[in-house]
Amino acid sequence: MSLPPKLQEIVDDFAGMSREEKIETLIGYAESLPPLPERFKEERAKMESIPECMTPVFLFGEKQADGGIIFHLDIPPQSPTVQGLANILATGLNGCKPEEILAVPADFFTPMKLEEAVSGQRLNGFRGVLAHMKQTAVNLMSK
Repeated sequence: MSLPPKLQEIVDDFAGMSREEKIETLIGYAESLPPLPERFKEERAKMESIPECMTPVFLFGEKQADGGIIFHLDIPPQSPTVQGLANILATGLNGCKPEEILAVPADFFTPMKLEEAVSGQRLNGFRGVLAHMKQTAVNLMSK
């Protein structure tokens, strides 16, 4: 399985962690989730909602001049696990070309053993965020 380098690094890091370290690292990712840029706050109604997540998660992808995509997420601060999981994806995929994003397998996170730290329902949401990032990449390929 060939993943974008930043995402592979995250997978490798989590693979070697204990349950407690995974939880601490997820909280770290939640705390480092960038706030939604001001320019998107007025456009929030146009952001894509991710129904697979029980927590309201909104996603917007922006194509860069070099063809890479930057993802912006809006997730309530009361949901640090969801923020952490979503930020893993954003951190690992931001700047990647659409083709690289589309090549990420839906189960890429299996070696991370996230089920040791989060519920299956959260992992379904994680898969949902990835699926919506892929759909955003497809939509931006034609722009």
